[in-house]
Amino acid sequence: MTNGRAPPSTKAKIVQFTRGAAVLAAAALVTGGLTACGEDEPVDPTSSSTVSPLPGDTKSSASTSTAQPSSSSTQSSSESSSSGDVAPLPDAAQEQTKEGAIAFNEFFELQMGEALKTGETATIKEYSSNCAPCDEYVRITEANAAKGTKMNINPNKVRDLSASERSDGGYKVTLTVDAAQYHEVLKDGSAGRTADAVSYTLTTNTQWEKGHWVIRDSVRIQ
Repeated sequence: MTNGRAPPSTKAKIVQFTRGAAVLAAAALVTGGLTACGEDEPVDPTSSSTVSPLPGDTKSSASTSTAQPSSSSTQSSSESSSSGDVAPLPDAAQEQTKEGAIAFNEFFELQMGEALKTGETATIKEYSSNCAPCDEYVRITEANAAKGTKMNINPNKVRDLSASERSDGGYKVTLTVDAAQYHEVLKDGSAGRTADAVSYTLTTNTQWEKGHWVIRDSVRIQ
């Protein structure tokens, strides 16, 4: 559904951005497997992939309602402050080590869920860099927040994290996200569409940049 409020029974699909000539903005794709980037594969921000469960207000040619947050992670820290405060990194996530990269990814994915709940995207902008799916996540989150639409909870929990070193000095981090069922809270306080609970596994290209870790790409592998 492109405009207006979806009926309470409507279930929001899962938004999935697939590799191609460009990132498919808010495409409602629920089929088709995605493969992880090779460790040494160059990062192309115009063809990145990610997955995250989100209801939204955009209709794609492939499916009915959906959406996913997104933004401009290429903005500077001073610019990101306009979208809320940047959450402090846990001590473990500040270490330039394999363990630090793993702790950072757990932090980042939990903050993705927090952005759904609050509509604030500063943390996602701060800790992503040239990451097209991150930017798209922020863009749609901010568009929803501008309409007064947020989500009722932070649905994300993270488990089974591991990392392998990339030849470019970063890490390929693998993690599983368990997203609980959640729903939109509309401007008038009423409940909008609902997203079902879902679990999925991601790999990320995690790099050390300007004194901290950043996400450069995120790909759903199952």
